[in-house]
Amino acid sequence: MKIFGIIDLSTLDYPKRCSSVVFMSGCNMRCGYCHNYLQMKRNTYNIPPCQVYKRIDLTFSEAIVVSGGEPTLQPQALTEFCRIVKREENLPIKLDTNGSNVDTVKRLIEEDLIDYLAVDVKCAFDKYWDIAQYHGSKIEANVKKLIKICKRENVFIECRTTYIPEKMDKRDIYTIVKTVKGCNLYALQQFDSEHSWKEEYRKMREPTLEELVELGRLAREYIPNVAVRSKEGIVYL
Repeated sequence: MKIFGIIDLSTLDYPKRCSSVVFMSGCNMRCGYCHNYLQMKRNTYNIPPCQVYKRIDLTFSEAIVVSGGEPTLQPQALTEFCRIVKREENLPIKLDTNGSNVDTVKRLIEEDLIDYLAVDVKCAFDKYWDIAQYHGSKIEANVKKLIKICKRENVFIECRTTYIPEKMDKRDIYTIVKTVKGCNLYALQQFDSEHSWKEEYRKMREPTLEELVELGRLAREYIPNVAVRSKEGIVYL
């Protein structure tokens, strides 16, 4: 299991729960604003899933989050790790994914290994190549499939977008929310220029909380539950 980090206790990664977070290495997208890209490149270790589990201090954790990178690029290791957590602790598991591997997520859900799915919807789908160097048409279809699977299997699904003012506008948000309108929660996240790995993005301005709230209100035309996440905290609209 290739990982590049563990956080023993987080109050941010699993909504309304204290969680431990495991960061799995490897990604099939190259988003210029990614906070984890350089750390993943420099600090990846290959450790058996059982040893990863043993290294986590779960004293105060109410849940486990598996993030990345893109965890579904290691389907066997991801599945084994989730099985160990469920067998040993029976804790809720949240999976963060970019939505590129529906079959892997589907198998995890069908085995009752996932309780919460968070899908990063990067931008309007015709802009995916510019922002993530990936084909957006595939993601658009995959997100729709994941929402259907989660609804059928009663798994909470969040779709979320990191809003970059110089790359996006409200038309992007309309495009996204029309596609993800069946999700349980849609979240708009504040772009963080300081920790972006590409210099181009480090020069871009960050959205204000007021901008995000305005976009969140647009999203509510299609989705009842919308959250805004910024450096100032979380606002539920």
